[in-house]
Amino acid sequence: MLVSDYKRCFDIFLCGGTQHFAQLRHLLPKLLPYGTVHLASSFLSQIELHELHGLYDVLHTPRHSRDGYYNFELFSIRDINRLATAPWFIKLDADVDVDPGWIGYVEESIAAHPDAVLFGPIRGNVDINAELHGVLGHDIKVTNGKKVIGGFYVGRTAYFKKHLRLMDALHTTLASRAGAKPAKFRGNEDTLRSLLVHATGAGDRLHVCDCRGLIRIEGRNTAEPAAR
Repeated sequence: MLVSDYKRCFDIFLCGGTQHFAQLRHLLPKLLPYGTVHLASSFLSQIELHELHGLYDVLHTPRHSRDGYYNFELFSIRDINRLATAPWFIKLDADVDVDPGWIGYVEESIAAHPDAVLFGPIRGNVDINAELHGVLGHDIKVTNGKKVIGGFYVGRTAYFKKHLRLMDALHTTLASRAGAKPAKFRGNEDTLRSLLVHATGAGDRLHVCDCRGLIRIEGRNTAEPAAR
């Protein structure tokens, strides 16, 4: 594919703060040829942004929380589905590293699972179990639902746009359960995203695909077989 074709096919979302500056400077050039790169600045300084200029396509400055980590979590929950326009979006953390050819993993996984709505290289250690009532008028029960961890995952944009209201409603409901206001909910964004897939009956379209070590997530060995 030409670079222009990748830009039309993939939106890539990466979020980081001052503590991630060196990692962002290392990682962004590896992503730029393979999609429209969205950098969400969790309080990067103007000097740091100046040094990163040219290594991303679009800059976002979410201000959901004064805490950089929760600002990133809430950006991933509340903004990515709305901002993505390409057929697929890729979300990854600043502490991820990728080898040359990493985009081949994405392309091969889509070819192997053309029905996929969400996939990534690592399954969460804890499955999703949830029972919720009255979420947009629906009762939701998920038992032993597979989870794709948030360090790196790929989502089908149209699917998550279709269910944007439900994802927001799930977030609000879980925030209420936690005794917190939605904007302060310290939930786990990858759990919420995987929960949405199962809640809409698409659990069989969520896949864990071996990346053969092309994508390395800090603290996780993606060269190991996926958990069953």
